Order: sequence, then structure tokens, then C-alpha cells
Amino acid sequence: MLPSIQLFSAYHTPFPLMPKVAYVTPVQAGAATVEIRLPIQGDDTGDNISNMNPVFSELTVAYWVMKNADRKQADAWGLCHYRRYFIEDKYKLFFKKRSRFYYRTSQEILDGILTPKLYTTLQELLLNHDVIVQRPVWARKEKGIVYTIKEAYTEMHFKEDYDATMEVVVEKFPDFARSIDSYGELTKMSYNNMMIAKWNVWDDYLHFLFTVLDEVQHRINMHKEGYQSRVFGFLAERLHNLFIYHHQLKAAYLTLGLFEDKL
Repeated sequence: MLPSIQLFSAYHTPFPLMPKVAYVTPVQAGAATVEIRLPIQGDDTGDNISNMNPVFSELTVAYWVMKNADRKQADAWGLCHYRRYFIEDKYKLFFKKRSRFYYRTSQEILDGILTPKLYTTLQELLLNHDVIVQRPVWARKEKGIVYTIKEAYTEMHFKEDYDATMEVVVEKFPDFARSIDSYGELTKMSYNNMMIAKWNVWDDYLHFLFTVLDEVQHRINMHKEGYQSRVFGFLAERLHNLFIYHHQLKAAYLTLGLFEDKL
């Protein structure tokens, strides 16, 4: 039997596109911290960490789903964003599958993407895979230079944060010690903290993630500004890929559809 799936789309700001299908539930991320409340479910009810959204980004929605969503509603669930959704695969030349595909911001286009056919595709993929994630892309590639995951984080963020995080992983989950070095040498990864999986996979992953980040916040400089203030979102992307790699989860890959900000 095909698994039932419920997707949760994280909104943090007003956006002109809204999913109209029953299998996507919009949730306002950081609802406890904003002045403008959207007419959708907020991540600030029940057991929540909504006030931590400035550093946790969309992960406050993942936490809210884990603690508050109706588990009888679906066999599996997924996290997506108000302008990022898993889509039917798009192709480059020579039938090479894309990791990303960009759309102009249009409700008509969104409606044409979130279809019964896409839902069935997700069901069929999850029937034979542990997780569905974005098709991996270069962790960083610039001027012909390909960076490893560890090198890329150092270039784009702060090396000490990555090192401290991996130290905590080994302390809290010693078995991961055998995977960290080889994982750090990989050159491709999935971004955006987006995944579709059954509840038990999500539960194991989010227990791992929040156990690690809860300790990391005491060991790194949390007083970053601007783009770098979303430090936990960036670290979570690496921890997400590490979790899949370490447990050798069978992953299905799809193209990620992204909507431009402008209409």
C-alpha cells in the first residue's frame, strides 16, 4: 500500500503564493517573533521553539510538526518552504536530471506543480526509499575549484562552528565518529533542510539534530549578524546530510523547484 504523505510549507513572511492542495499545510515559522501574523497555522502553539526562529530558520516548523502535528493524518511527512517545493524531475541537455529549477512567481505555476500526479510520485518513491531529498549539488564550486563539504563550510561560514558541531556529535553519538571524516570529504550535498520521510525516520533525525544543536549553542558565538545569524540552519544542513550518510539511508532524489521573489 502506498504511504500517505502530508507536507508542511514554512512561511516566514507574506508571499503571494499559497498551496491549494490538501496534502500541503502552510505553517508560519517564527510566529512568536513577528509583527505580521499570517492567516495560517503558526509554529508557536503547543510545545514549540518558535522564538528561536532567527537562528533555527525553518527548523522551528520541523520541531512544531514533530511535537504537535496529528500523526494519524499521514504515514509520512515532509518539510518544504513557501517558495521551494519538490517537483517532478526537470532535465538538462543529454537527459541529465537537474537539482534546481527556477520559476517566476505565479499561483498558476504553483497550482500546476502541486498536482495529484506529484503526490503519487512522492508516494511511489517513498514506498522503496527511506527519504526523499533534493538531488545533491556541489557543496561549493568556484572558478573550477571543487570544495569538500568541510572546506565549503569554512569558506562560506565559520570553521570553528563546524568543528565544534562535529565534536558535539561524537560526544553525544559516539558511533558517528567513524563517519565524520569521510563525510567531510564529500563534495556534494542536499541543501535547504527539506526532506520527506516516515515519522520514525524524522523522529530519529530530529532527536539527533536538536540534541546536538542544544549543546552547540553553548560552544559557539551565537551573536552573529545578518546572513550568518542563521547559523543553526546552516549547521543543520550539514547534520542532515551526515545523518543520511552515516545511517546509509536509501535516498530518492528530486529536482527542487524555486520561485523567484518578484512577481
